[in-house]
Amino acid sequence: MIPQRFQEGLSFEEYLSHSSMNVPTMRENFNETEPGRVSREYFEELCRKIAPGTIRVLALSEDWCGDCVENVPIVAKLAHLYPVFELRIFPRDENLDIMDGYLTEGKRIIPVFVFFDEAGDEIGRFIERPAGAHRFLREFLQSHPAGDETERKQIIYRARSELRKLYKAGLREETISEIRSILEERYPV
Repeated sequence: MIPQRFQEGLSFEEYLSHSSMNVPTMRENFNETEPGRVSREYFEELCRKIAPGTIRVLALSEDWCGDCVENVPIVAKLAHLYPVFELRIFPRDENLDIMDGYLTEGKRIIPVFVFFDEAGDEIGRFIERPAGAHRFLREFLQSHPAGDETERKQIIYRARSELRKLYKAGLREETISEIRSILEERYPV
């Protein structure tokens, strides 16, 4: 990612202003996100060891995507709480040139969070959702087979509603923990 292009990305507030869907839910998710003790201690120590803005976070997102609505506010809250992060959000559909550099098995899966160090080298990626959310969706959809397209949409809606409850009950911290694990490789404290 060229530094100039990175700066063209949106802050979280600019992203919300740019969004036409799910803005109240994203604000709520941001306000409700609080890192757990282990994560908090790690990020506080990281802030003592490295300069503000050292870790650049490129995010690819769209406001209609349920996983983006859950996870973008989590990463935005980390960037708000811990100044080592500089977050820039790029709407996927307006930035396919960037998106196509971060495909998942050839698909444009979002959200994508790419973490870069002070030299601009990629540290790692967090894509789509935490492992617990993947597991829940897989098991839910397997246990609720759909007959037709209408029924499939209803099942997916129910799964998403349940998943939202799970984010509130602990998947937010799982997202934070997975991000912390990515960073600990490069920045042990």
